[in-house]
Parts: sequence; structure tokens; C-alpha cells
Amino acid sequence: MRLAQENEELSDLLKLPAESILIRWMNFHLRAAGQKEITNLGKDLKDSTALLYVLNQLDKEKCSLEALSETDELKRAEHMILQSQHINVADVASARDIIKGNAKVNTIFVAEIFNTRHGLQELTKEEYEAASLLDDDIEGSREERAFRFWINSLNLEDVFITNLYEEARDGLVLLKVIEKIKPGTVDWKKVALKPKNLFEKSQNCDEAIASCSRIKIKLIGLGAKDIAEGHKKNILAIVWQLVRMHYLQLLGTKTEKDLIAWVNEICPSTPIETFKSPNLKSGVVLIKLCANIEPRVVNQDLVTAGETPEDAELNAKYAISIARKLGAVIFLVWEDIPNLNPKMLLVFVASLWDLKNQSK
Repeated sequence: MRLAQENEELSDLLKLPAESILIRWMNFHLRAAGQKEITNLGKDLKDSTALLYVLNQLDKEKCSLEALSETDELKRAEHMILQSQHINVADVASARDIIKGNAKVNTIFVAEIFNTRHGLQELTKEEYEAASLLDDDIEGSREERAFRFWINSLNLEDVFITNLYEEARDGLVLLKVIEKIKPGTVDWKKVALKPKNLFEKSQNCDEAIASCSRIKIKLIGLGAKDIAEGHKKNILAIVWQLVRMHYLQLLGTKTEKDLIAWVNEICPSTPIETFKSPNLKSGVVLIKLCANIEPRVVNQDLVTAGETPEDAELNAKYAISIARKLGAVIFLVWEDIPNLNPKMLLVFVASLWDLKNQSK
């Protein structure tokens, strides 16, 4: 909401592409520094000036502006990346990448800065109420985020969810998810692939409900209207049933005992007895499981002991990021790891176990 423009609501902001939100975020800090705003994440960042000012706004003690006096663009970029590492930004781009003005590389780099330290002040209670966020409780928000991660990790064609409630309203996303879980379920002859009006969107929602019924998902009291109107709690209820069916498929005949035995085989020095074991809290065990699948995907310099809440959070986020890169289906959010959510940890490990067996 700190990045919202006048008369803009949160739902409007969330419809924007990630790149547009990152540009707004950069400009928010550039304005605070009294500097010229940027219009893109390509050529506008190649001289590192804007990035240096943003980093300085995020942490004036650790990120100085000394490099602005450097006339060589490559050396200035090297200094800038060093400054970013002072606040623990992941090593995802080189100085040569930056000076090329490659928008894709720069977007990843800027996203890493944002995710490490956004520097946006929390909303006051009054601002929170004015933004109409009170009906979107913390648990609901966390569920929505977890379900988004799950859908985005299914690698569906032309699907990347940034706002589940809004993007589910034409029925197409849910239909693609259902088809992924059980191919051949959806009657595509009844589906408008590019719905132009409310009637076609409603038809898609009807087919989504009918498809759920075909795969024996019970949606008592829920219907197509809930999807079309973007009813938050009811959409979460529908997606949860799809999530449940998918993770039961993933688990198959594997038992919790089988998965625990695998974890202990890979990590004998930190054994677990259940998925509420304190040894899982730091995130280190999960990172080791990822490394067992593909050692090269883990940068050990980014792994902490996870002894403090802050370090455990970093490890949890890193474990999920690595698993996603490996192609794992993501059912959880980072909070599920330090909070020891046994159901979500069980499914996360099952997803890694499935990947391990695919690679054999």
C-alpha cells in the first residue's frame, strides 16, 4: 500500500506485473533521496547510480554513496554489488551483467534487494483500516500465498498467479489446475479460453464446479457464483480441496515413517522423530535434502545455522527457493517451517522425495 497511487486500491496494485511494482518501489526510495526516477529496469540501472541511492536509503550505515564518484561504470557496479552484499542480498548478478542493462537480470537483482529489505514502513492501524485490509486476516493471507505458490509451481501454461482471488474469477485458472491434477476431467468444449464477457466467465466457473464434482471433490454450499464474484473464503475452500487431492496423489503409498527414515538417512547428525521435530525449525535439514538432490543448486555461503528467528527465516525462504528451482511442487509458505507446521512439512519433504526418485 505504500506504493499505491492516489485513489488506487490494493487489488489494483496487485494486478500489476512484478516489474511495475519493483519500478514503483525503486522510485519510492529515489524520491526520498531526492533523485531522478526510473522508467525501466534495463538501461536506467546500467550506471548503478539509482541502485546505489536505493541501497543507501535502505541502510545508510552499511551502504555508502562513495562509489558515485567512480567514473568507471564496471568498478562502480562492483562497488554497488558489494554494498548490496553488506545487507545480505543474494549473489545473483555480476557487475558485468548490470552494466549491460539487461532488464531480465536487473529484475532478478532488484527483486532480491526488495525481498531482503524493502524499507517500507508498516501501516498504522488507521491506514490498515483505510486500505480495507481488515477482512483479509493473517491466516487467510498466508493461505492465499501458499495456494499461489502451489499453483505457480505446477508449471501451467500461461499461468502465473499474483492475486488468487481476482485471477480465479474467470474460471480458467481453476480449470487448468483440475486438468493438471487429473487429465481428461475438464470438458474443454464448454470452456471459453479467452472469455470476453461475464456470461463466458460464468460458463467457465460452472465447468470448474462440474469438474470438481467429476473428481469426487465435495463442495458443500459452494458454487460457480462464489468463483465469479471473487468470494475470498469460498475460493480458498475450493482451492484447498484441490490442494488436498494433489498432495494425497503425491504421497501415494508413502507413509510418514518412510519419509522420516529418508530424512534421517540424509541428515544422520540431526535426526527427526516426527514432522514437529525441533531439528526442522532452522531450515538446515530441508536445505540438506535439496542439496542431496542436486548439490550445485545450493550456495552454502547463504546458509546460516538458523539459531535466531531472523536466520531461521532466511533459511526457510532459501529452502523454498531452492526447491522451486529443482522443480518441486510448493505447498507451503516460509512461516510453516520455523512454526513447525507438520502437515505442510510432510508434504514438502514428500515433494523433495518425489524429485529425488525422478532423478534416479
